[in-house]
Amino acid sequence: MSETWNGIPDDPEESGWHWVEDGDGLRPLMWRGEDWPDAVDRHGWRDGFSVLSPEDLHHARYHGRVAMPPGVAERFRLNVMFATA
Repeated sequence: MSETWNGIPDDPEESGWHWVEDGDGLRPLMWRGEDWPDAVDRHGWRDGFSVLSPEDLHHARYHGRVAMPPGVAERFRLNVMFATA
């Protein structure tokens, strides 16, 4: 983890949950990578109902991918996908 961050996670081609810390605290955010079903929503972050661009997180600290079992991660991913539909 570096002191400055470009807002793009490790392995940006893969969608997944990542730990990000900013003024709202440390929290998991969903990165939507190249494998995200809807191309228009790729290369951005999802925080509940908020959509964040990498530029929105330049001031944040990146702590890496959230380690969770694949089945749990997929359930969260589906919840985020359907919340945006």
